[in-house]
Amino acid sequence: MLPGVGVFGTSLTARVIIPLLKDEGFAVKALWGRTQEEAEELAKEMSVPFYTSRIDEVLLHQDVDLVCINLPPPLTRQIAVKTLEPGHQRKKISRQNNIGGKTMPRGSVQLSFCSLQHPHMGQSQGTGLSPWGCSLS
Repeated sequence: MLPGVGVFGTSLTARVIIPLLKDEGFAVKALWGRTQEEAEELAKEMSVPFYTSRIDEVLLHQDVDLVCINLPPPLTRQIAVKTLEPGHQRKKISRQNNIGGKTMPRGSVQLSFCSLQHPHMGQSQGTGLSPWGCSLS
């Protein structure tokens, strides 16, 4: 079973990434927006069950095991650092995660960075963008 995902951001990029994640079998469980209204609007549009404007509520959400951060660098850094804090890993330490067919050791943390490929450079079906350079190993 693939991990539940929490998405940070409500921009056009989030509108592309959420359907891509769902198409690949990931369950998008939570969405963060700068304001509660932005988060609610996109969550309803994309059928994401939980939304908030509080970072910790996504990081500590019981069904979120993986985060996708679609924000400007200063906010990305702030959220990435918070993700690595011990309190935010508490529920993950007590079990093993199986990601992409590979079992992650208990208490492990993995950061993966992805970019999107434009149709002229690769896949051109669906949203016209495809994950590229993503690694779950």
